[in-house]
Formats: sequence, C-alpha cells, structure tokens
Amino acid sequence: MEAYIAKYGYIGIFVGTFLEGETTVLLGGIFSRLGYMNILMVMFYAFAGTLAGDCTFFSIGRCFGKTIIERFEFIRKRVPLANKIIKHYGNFIIFAIRFLVGIRAIILILLGCTNMKVGRFFMYSILNSICWSILVGIVGYLFGRVVFVFVDDIKRYETVIVPVVLGLVVLLILVYRHIMNKKEKETYGD
Repeated sequence: MEAYIAKYGYIGIFVGTFLEGETTVLLGGIFSRLGYMNILMVMFYAFAGTLAGDCTFFSIGRCFGKTIIERFEFIRKRVPLANKIIKHYGNFIIFAIRFLVGIRAIILILLGCTNMKVGRFFMYSILNSICWSILVGIVGYLFGRVVFVFVDDIKRYETVIVPVVLGLVVLLILVYRHIMNKKEKETYGD
C-alpha cells in the first residue's frame, strides 16, 4: 500500500485539488506525517492542481460564459451588478473562493464572464493557491501526528487503515455530490 501512495499519491492530490481538493490535501498531509509522502511535494502538487483548476474554470467562463449569459435573461440582467461587485471586491472574492467548499468552480466560471482582467485574476489566484496549499497541507500534517499517536505501529495496520480512510473519503464525496445534485435539481429543475 505504501508503494501505491508514494507512486500515485501526488497525482491524486493534483487531480483532487484541480476539482476541489480539501480532503485530498488533508490526506496528503496525514500521509506525509506517516512517512508515505513528502509534505513539500504535497504542497507543491496542491498548489499546481489548484492553480490549474482556477485557470481552467476561469477560462471556461471567459470563453463560453457569455453565450450562457445571453441565453438566460435572469442572468443577463445581473451582469452589470456582478461587474460592479467584481470591480470593488474582486481581489477578496478571488482569495476567498478557495476556502468556500463546493462552489469554487461556479464562482470561477462567473468571474470569467465578468470584465476582470486576466493578469489580475492570475496574480491573486497564485497568491491564493500558495496560501491555501500551505495552510491545508500543514493542518493535514499536524493531524497526522494525532493519527500517529493513536496507532503505535502503523505498518501493522496499514492494509486496513488506508483503504478504510480512502473508502470513507470517497463515500463522503459521493454523498456530498448527491446532496448538491439534489439541491440543484430542486432549485433549477432538470
């Protein structure tokens, strides 16, 4: 199991942070504390995945968002207000979205639809990604110490603990996605 975590763990962190990522970075920090991964590499891959995801979702909004806006009147009416809010609070919004679980992609797509300058977005996204990757990685690393204290000989239990933890994470993500899809259907219909 240790070899799989060492081999594929960083790729998992990159992919996980591209999409959302808090859980994957926390797990990366825990696995770093337990000696399976390097915390600096966890933070680097979290930073790279986060930045790539931010830029991708922003670009989707920049390229395709205006078509969607033009298609729906209730959104089109709100674009001038959104541009005013972005003009005044855009830096804070870019920084804060990283810490808002579950709505990051939507906000980034909407930011791409506004008049926000790409350079401004990119600069704040880099700063945001660095701070977030370090903070969440350290929290996971510190939590890994707690895990280490409770499990004296982790090597003896790793074949049980790692799959259970990964299974719980996958289950939590699936439940969360199911709840979010249900709320979206209730709000917007099919």
